[in-house]
Amino acid sequence: MRWPIIWLGLTQGLAEFLPISSSGHLIVLKSLLGVRAPGASLEVAMHVGTLAAVAVAYRQDLRDLLRGFNTAGGRKQAGLIAWATVPAGLAGLIAQSWIFQFFRPDAVVVGWGLTSALVWLTPSFAVGSRTIQDLTWGEAFTIGLFQGVALWPGLSRSGSTIFAGRSLGLDPEAAARFSFLLAIPAVAGAAALTLPAAVRASAFPGSWLVIGCAVAAVSGLYAIQWVRQALSSAWRWRLFGVYTAGAAIAAWWLGG
Repeated sequence: MRWPIIWLGLTQGLAEFLPISSSGHLIVLKSLLGVRAPGASLEVAMHVGTLAAVAVAYRQDLRDLLRGFNTAGGRKQAGLIAWATVPAGLAGLIAQSWIFQFFRPDAVVVGWGLTSALVWLTPSFAVGSRTIQDLTWGEAFTIGLFQGVALWPGLSRSGSTIFAGRSLGLDPEAAARFSFLLAIPAVAGAAALTLPAAVRASAFPGSWLVIGCAVAAVSGLYAIQWVRQALSSAWRWRLFGVYTAGAAIAAWWLGG
């Protein structure tokens, strides 16, 4: 029962940042491994791991945000990130219980299918040269809306927000950076929402939760670098769409 935590941590770290959906993979993997975790301690540990990964990968950006907060440009970038976080935050608070009922393999199939479409529809990588600073408040909110919709299981958060950023003309690196910086408040919020349940009940010893957290952090760092490289090539990026389409077919076949 405890060894699957390593597999779940690896899956969470990779799938949180690759455009393949961490929620979808965890739902299907838990079903296949027969993992039943009372409370939410496991989910909190995984979220903390991925939060650590993006904080380390973008530590310089975070330092720059803090140092530049007393400048107009720094305040705007921090404000854009905060403003883009609002849709997902509201969706999580208002619709959390409603969305949770769809955290099952058949709903993941739909989410993976949508992820495949977004990955394939991502604009050509020769198009777009805007930076985060070039975004308007409305455009930042639009990217945030895509993040909010990605609460649906199987619909990739990173795939959705990078698609939105690229569609708005952000260059590949800027689209990835904005997507991953958005992950910090989003993942922290998800951990905070599940923390009360985690405190009340835990199905796993603390040492195993630490291991799961560490595995998620290390694999998350690897996934961030992987996405950066994939964004330099259209065919590499679209391979993720092929993968999620195949995963959707496999999950549908196994579920049938």
